[in-house]
Amino acid sequence: MDAQEEEIDNSLKKKTAKGLFFGGFSNVLQQFIGFLFGIILNRYFISEEDQGKIAVILIFPLIASAFQESGFVVGLINKKNVGNKDYNAVFWCSLMISTVLYILLFIAAPYIAHFYNNPDLVSLYRFHFLSLWFGSFSIAHNAYLFKNLMVIERSKIMLAALILSNIIGLIFAYQGFAYWSLAIQTVVYTFISSSLFFYYSKFRPSINIDFSPLKDIYKFSSKILVTNIFVHINNNIYSAVLGRFYSEKIIGNLNQASKWNNMGQSVITNMINNVIQPVLNQIQDDQDRHIRVFRKILNFTAFVAFILLFGLATVADDFIRITLTEKWIKTATYLRILCIGGAFATINNVFSNLILTKGKSNIYMFNVISFGLFQFLILIFCKNWGIEPSMLIISGLNILWMFLWTAIIRNYITYSFRNLLNDVVSYVFIAGIACFAAYFVSKEIDNVYVRFGTCVLTSGILYIILNKIFKPEILTEIINFAQGALVKK
Repeated sequence: MDAQEEEIDNSLKKKTAKGLFFGGFSNVLQQFIGFLFGIILNRYFISEEDQGKIAVILIFPLIASAFQESGFVVGLINKKNVGNKDYNAVFWCSLMISTVLYILLFIAAPYIAHFYNNPDLVSLYRFHFLSLWFGSFSIAHNAYLFKNLMVIERSKIMLAALILSNIIGLIFAYQGFAYWSLAIQTVVYTFISSSLFFYYSKFRPSINIDFSPLKDIYKFSSKILVTNIFVHINNNIYSAVLGRFYSEKIIGNLNQASKWNNMGQSVITNMINNVIQPVLNQIQDDQDRHIRVFRKILNFTAFVAFILLFGLATVADDFIRITLTEKWIKTATYLRILCIGGAFATINNVFSNLILTKGKSNIYMFNVISFGLFQFLILIFCKNWGIEPSMLIISGLNILWMFLWTAIIRNYITYSFRNLLNDVVSYVFIAGIACFAAYFVSKEIDNVYVRFGTCVLTSGILYIILNKIFKPEILTEIINFAQGALVKK
């Protein structure tokens, strides 16, 4: 490697390290802030029924947002030469699509409310759908920041929008607006984040509209569009499907469990997604390095994901009692199951990002659609068994999908099932042993706070010790990455 290549290599390492470090710190902070506001809202102002009223409609603006974005963000990231003309075409196309979609959802609101037996909530739904329209203003600007690895700026935007929207939502909840406060919080978050994306991005839209750049982008992004629709369906399928068959109270508990599980997943997936595609795309031509970087990211994801989500599953009962009080205790049962499947979902997220860097959006699309159809069929055919058996089967599906992804990517990089055992499955066993031991150490403790703290602390210490014994290289990598992120140029 000559001096110039080494300089480029070190620069990329620093960017990756900074992206992971600051992206990870930001995500932890975001989840912590959301966690605190969520506790206050749900302990004192929001009931299970209130959560259920909002949960059943979340899927509609999310599906619409997939049409609105049309895979443009991923398309722009994977396009080598991107100019102002490309961003401008995406901006105006997104705005036009979202305007049409909002009008359609506005008209459809009474029918959606009738389907879920909530005819009095038409105005609520129409207001909530405004978040879709506000979000369209940020798509091109978000792609600009993402393309240029501007992780710190994106982190500032998310944090500011999160804090301000939660404060406003809390004020409305305190004033007695109940489930309306949840809708207000969502709309305010989208408005603020869109405004800040515009502020931090150097791109400025012009009225000189030319949609011709979309032809090249859409060859790749059209498949991402279909995929993103199913991603949103997959992430919200429990409330959307089961909301027709179960009470608002049950759906509220289920949505609450899904929210906490998603918080845990988001700490990991958002941190990884901030860097993985831009970084892997930059080293696409160097296959050995490409595989090496991919495996490091996969190891890091597994190291964090399994102890975090298995740990949350282990302390689910005490976690819900401490944060939301006994009235939400049913949430703990659902949370425990979701966390097991969620840990493997973070691994599948890394595989899917890799396949996108290979330009195989059709494979990504096929996998996500297939997974969504399987989930839907499981929920429909197993609904008479109850919610929990269906959730267990779907968690098992996440595990099975990890092996399916491995079989697929073997066609594009040198990666074997033995590599999977070392990179992922080893952490499953280490995290499982640590959490299992911590549970037995703490289970006889009567005080819920002491029991919770003992379990968390014990599992963490045991996990580090076991990794130090069996996989010491991961700890060294994390220390090196942290040092790389903190060292100034």
